[in-house]
Amino acid sequence: CSGKAQPEAAPSSQRGKRKASPEPSAAASQQRGKSEAPLEPSEGSKRGKGSKKRKGTGKKKAATSTGEQAAPASPGASHASSSSSAVSSPLRWPHPPAYIRNPENAHDPAMKDALEAYDELQCKYRAKRNGKLMARSSGFLIDWDEGSKEGTVLTSARIICSKYTALTQWSGTDEYVPDAEIIAHLLDEDETTVPAILFRYDKHINIAVLKVNLDLCAKIPRFSSDINYGQEILVLGRDERLNMTIAHGCVNFMGPTTYERHHYLFTGCEPSIGGMVIDFDGHVLGMANFPGTAYIPSSIVLKCLDMWKKFQCIPRLHIGMKLSPIKFLDPIHVERIFRKCNIDSGLIVKEVSHGSIAEELGVRPGDVVDSVNGECVATTVELENLIMRICENHLDQGGAIGSCMDILVGILHMRKGRKGPRHTLSLRLNVSDDVEVFISDCAWSFDDRILTFPP
Repeated sequence: CSGKAQPEAAPSSQRGKRKASPEPSAAASQQRGKSEAPLEPSEGSKRGKGSKKRKGTGKKKAATSTGEQAAPASPGASHASSSSSAVSSPLRWPHPPAYIRNPENAHDPAMKDALEAYDELQCKYRAKRNGKLMARSSGFLIDWDEGSKEGTVLTSARIICSKYTALTQWSGTDEYVPDAEIIAHLLDEDETTVPAILFRYDKHINIAVLKVNLDLCAKIPRFSSDINYGQEILVLGRDERLNMTIAHGCVNFMGPTTYERHHYLFTGCEPSIGGMVIDFDGHVLGMANFPGTAYIPSSIVLKCLDMWKKFQCIPRLHIGMKLSPIKFLDPIHVERIFRKCNIDSGLIVKEVSHGSIAEELGVRPGDVVDSVNGECVATTVELENLIMRICENHLDQGGAIGSCMDILVGILHMRKGRKGPRHTLSLRLNVSDDVEVFISDCAWSFDDRILTFPP
């Protein structure tokens, strides 16, 4: 599935009003949110309920296509399959420079300046377009009910995101339009389009689930959580003409930078936002997502879908730390840490959120988190899975969103490049289903590349 969205521009009193026609007029499009989305064709597919044949010669569609090509939907998605623009504007969304798109530069100190400059260009573009943007995302069916003919589509929440920052995902300044009108393109021989309804979305994980009516024989892909670093993968998506794109890469030996959320893995190739990441057996390993080469592994995706089914939300704990795995450092660095500290696994604290419980308890950049509730954690994805499982158990036992719970975090303190004491800290944290906002303090930041020990 691929999709595109124009965010809500009308006042709240006008939101939610819909016309019967699935092809609204240009004037109506300026007054309410609009999104469109194509689904992958299946053998024996037919037109869906309420469908309309997509005409390639229509002026409105041609204008939409021009808009899609003009503007990438995210800083890391310079590829044509995920883009963002105003429908009628010839202005072009600022193209992210190759320096930002190159994963080898992720830990370069100059990356911050590059992202700030790119973010400034985006702000200038938004000011010219008065906030009226379009978004598009790939997506794929994860369920289909033969009785009701209703399909469930997994895609990126970027399809309803009207404003976002290129500088960091931790700012909490992204804006979403959940009442945007969404159109799904089935990509069958008739190029059928059907209305899609936003069923769930999560701003922190950045995923969304859509519901569409499909009268077709749909083949649902199988998920696999068996992912190995260095494993070869394929990333599927769609270009600006809705033709399939296939990128070949591998699961990189790298963790998220301080600008990226903890639940991402990386492919080494520019993906199509919302597209499937698969192995050579066709099993789904995750969903490509913002930024750049990042994707959400299937273990996180499946846990989110299960939480939505059980609790209608995705509970999380805001731990107030940005972390980086020791195992992804260069071998010389890992060996030196092991020789001096007798540890070869864990998560290095790179930043501590100002005013957080972790800061109050004395956690500082350079410290190492080696366990949570007695379980060892070696990567940030392992940590995210563990935290979501802890929250699930809390809600199963009668807890609720907004309640507090205690977790035990094993911390090895590092002071002046030497191993310090190890403490088990009890962090009393709030269970939340909202996005985690990180408040940076330049006095408490850390670059693990300068972690050195005396000979």
